[in-house]
Amino acid sequence: MEEKKDMGLLIGNVDTSFIPDSVKTALDETVPMYGVLFEPSKTVGTRTYDAAGLTWNRSSNTVEGIDNFKNIAPFKTRECCRIWNDTAKTASYVYKDDYTDEEWETIRKGTHASIKGDIMIEVNEFWYRRVQREDKKFEIIVAPKYKAGFKPDPWHYVNGKHYEKRYISKYKLSGDFKSLSGQTPRTNTALNTARTTLQAKGMNELTFEAQYSLVMLMLVKYATTDVQAIVANGYSEGSHVWTTGGADSVKGMDGSATAVTANESALALGIEDFWGNVWSYIDGAVCYAGKTYFKDVDTIQTDPTVNDLASWTPTTSTYPNGGSSTLITAIANDADYDWLFTPSSDTNATTQTVNDNFWSAYGLQAPLVGGSAWSGSPCGLFAFTCDHAVGLVDVDYGFCAIA
Repeated sequence: MEEKKDMGLLIGNVDTSFIPDSVKTALDETVPMYGVLFEPSKTVGTRTYDAAGLTWNRSSNTVEGIDNFKNIAPFKTRECCRIWNDTAKTASYVYKDDYTDEEWETIRKGTHASIKGDIMIEVNEFWYRRVQREDKKFEIIVAPKYKAGFKPDPWHYVNGKHYEKRYISKYKLSGDFKSLSGQTPRTNTALNTARTTLQAKGMNELTFEAQYSLVMLMLVKYATTDVQAIVANGYSEGSHVWTTGGADSVKGMDGSATAVTANESALALGIEDFWGNVWSYIDGAVCYAGKTYFKDVDTIQTDPTVNDLASWTPTTSTYPNGGSSTLITAIANDADYDWLFTPSSDTNATTQTVNDNFWSAYGLQAPLVGGSAWSGSPCGLFAFTCDHAVGLVDVDYGFCAIA
């Protein structure tokens, strides 16, 4: 279950004074750290520190790939069903490991006689370092517990609160905003509608804090910025929305049903279609005049206008403002939000080819991530669009839920 504590923590500013020095020292002696180093203009990275000797390769419906990360914190994730009690306004969780495959299949599809809820992926807290070098090389390092010089990941430590565990919907949300297998993802729906519906059952829409915490774990595990090339292509061909559950029979936590190049559901850390199928709306952030603006998602009642941005916090980094689809060749090194991996137009940005694209437009825009079945090869961890005005809906814009 989730543990939540007030920690005196602000977005972009980390206060670790609450940790006694003796505890810091004791933890730092034994806590492992797992890293990946990327060179400019290369998609494949080199695993570093305790990740250097680990192996990972993709799974399919017939073969479970080698995955040395699957039982290691913070990479170990668990599939579960989140059951919401609308009277008590509380959530409880049951886990896939406690049921037979046949019984869990009915839970995934929402047809079980008594266990009904949203299928989620549980993710544990972690700490990270992003090391930016003068030669444009950059390194991501993660650890399961506090280490000196590391920061708490932004999804589990946000707005002064600490969460030991967080949850993301395994599937893109259906027409009635549920995370279930065998459903058509909901599109053509305003962000406000999804926000209100999810908050009524104690959840939110996907945020950048959640998105890029997961991206950090995936970068270390897969050691590549081009996940379509080695994990799974994902649904990135065609002109319609694909039904959820296409990766239900994959034997591991990452891969797809048949071949890496196939047009089929991608699975990453147990999450289906983290890229591809439909774009994922981001809440708690908007784009305007080349900057990303943040606000505590729990305080947002309705989509903002430009006049509301005075109460939002802008990034120091900038993205290229206005223009058609462009290959991402630089990633932001934001002074206050160093966990961001958005496209950048800053001269000090990480020069990095990721084989994903971004789209941008002038004015107040809603950010989306991951790409869609219309996007083709530009789908991936870094696929980013802010070329649709806040409040606009589209046939390939969908939703993920977090708790």
